[in-house]
Amino acid sequence: MPDETFDVVIVGGGTKALFLAMYLVKYAGMSVGIFERRHEIGGGLATEETSAPGFRGNTHAAIQLPWYYLPLWRDFPEFWDYGAQIDQHLCSDGAVFRNNQTCLAIYSDKHDMSQERTAKELARFSERDAEKWLKLRKVWLGEAMQRVQMDMIFNPAEFRAADPGQLERQIAVYPEFVEAGFDPDSLVLASSHIRIAREFWESPELQYCSVRFALSSAFDVNQPGFGNAAIGLAGTMPNISFARGGTHQVAHAAHKILVRDGCKFFTHCEVEKAIIENGAARGIRLTDGSEITARRLVVSTLSPQQLVFDLIGREHFDYKVSRRVELLETSFACLMWYSFAIHEAPKYEAAAFNPDINECYWLGLAEDADPEHVARECYYTRLGKWPPIEDYCPVVWCHSLVDPSFAPPGKHIANNEQLGPPATAHTEKEWLEIKKRYAEELISIWQRHAPNMTWDNIIGVDSNCPLDHCRLLNMAPNGTMTVVDHVPYQFFENRPTPELANHRTPIKNLYATGCAWHMGANSGSSEAYNCYKIISKDMGLPKPWEEPGMEEPDSLVEQQKIIMKKLEEAGKVVPK
Repeated sequence: MPDETFDVVIVGGGTKALFLAMYLVKYAGMSVGIFERRHEIGGGLATEETSAPGFRGNTHAAIQLPWYYLPLWRDFPEFWDYGAQIDQHLCSDGAVFRNNQTCLAIYSDKHDMSQERTAKELARFSERDAEKWLKLRKVWLGEAMQRVQMDMIFNPAEFRAADPGQLERQIAVYPEFVEAGFDPDSLVLASSHIRIAREFWESPELQYCSVRFALSSAFDVNQPGFGNAAIGLAGTMPNISFARGGTHQVAHAAHKILVRDGCKFFTHCEVEKAIIENGAARGIRLTDGSEITARRLVVSTLSPQQLVFDLIGREHFDYKVSRRVELLETSFACLMWYSFAIHEAPKYEAAAFNPDINECYWLGLAEDADPEHVARECYYTRLGKWPPIEDYCPVVWCHSLVDPSFAPPGKHIANNEQLGPPATAHTEKEWLEIKKRYAEELISIWQRHAPNMTWDNIIGVDSNCPLDHCRLLNMAPNGTMTVVDHVPYQFFENRPTPELANHRTPIKNLYATGCAWHMGANSGSSEAYNCYKIISKDMGLPKPWEEPGMEEPDSLVEQQKIIMKKLEEAGKVVPK
């Protein structure tokens, strides 16, 4: 391709590149060029017709949460109308338990904002859990807690440490959690997800749902040091949403804004190296030899390993940083991720206990309610092995129940997620055999819960395993969806390392962001937004969060209320 010149060159065309570019173009007034190795932009915001023609499945990101795009919805009001819209199923989370044909349904914000309906279901297992669930809900929806949440998500580590107001807001909300029975004392904060679930919840059913959602949030439920996150995930379970029309609609919305505002995109363009002169980034070199000049900035959205060892070069980092990047853990949250084109939506035997379970989004298929199944699955993954089938802990969902755009009229699309070993645990030939075997095993489990889920009901299958995920190079070599694991020393101010957490690199004018940065492991905007905050501080760029009426965290809390209102006004689910 011909040589080009931009104010900003962004390496990679995934979610974080798109969201960061929106701010650099609109607020900084910069010309931006985005260079992507693949044929398509959007990264994990991907929706394809893979299992059969006319059946659309998300091939990576599935879960959306109401906070994911709050700054974008606030600062780009057209973002929602352009297609970045979320919706919710009747039940957001739940599980079916085969041993006694019961189930637990956690109703969504859209259908149970007060969570009274969920509490009635919990009371069938534990009156204590029902009462405590409502207390948590009251605290979680309170503005004090929402301000704390916005502080935590939408600020880089440097900003969080420097703002005494954030600590004051945490202190203010502390008594509310204590009164509700969720005292975040030293023991709780040092605990694992499974230990917290056992302490806070009496019923194994709620314990199971809690730890299974933690697993989908990319946590090893046995890993200590995540008590704070465990409380947050419990509050988040009713929030679980999906993107209307598929997650790629979010990428389309960003693309529309960027094209309108003059951003340029270059696909099939693999970046070989950053051009560094006198300790400053001057542009990038592509593998075809083309050189792209950056007048102001180069931003990487690659993995930390690609950033340090490929794009910049080890020689520009001291031993401590390069060694820490070498030691980053990347072997957890490697997924078996299948999409099934089906004639008829699953019909669960546990619907005799609660018919609404047929309309649940993030549904666990469990032999029984013992959360130790989830714990053992994590243990096996850490060993790079498959658990026995009785410890398989898949979740399944069926978006076409709520959004008919996912499947042809009268048909459905169903998906699953389950932990697998890292890609490096098997050869490519072995993975091909594993993918066939796993499809059979999954259907055998699914059919035990929903007898209509036979191969006669299945029109087509798309199979994804950890090895397939490595085609997105930032997930190599193990195929983890989080790029780097969620462990305490790779989380918050340590993500990916303390030296890189604030998005700066040792090279002047070269910044970095992506899923390996805070918050990580989702398709949201926090990593891009926080990177822009650092760049704006360093370069004196416009700061929309400081404009009158836009001060944070209050403006983000208000924006979340607007989004929740949009959900409620969108109407209730009418099952197909």
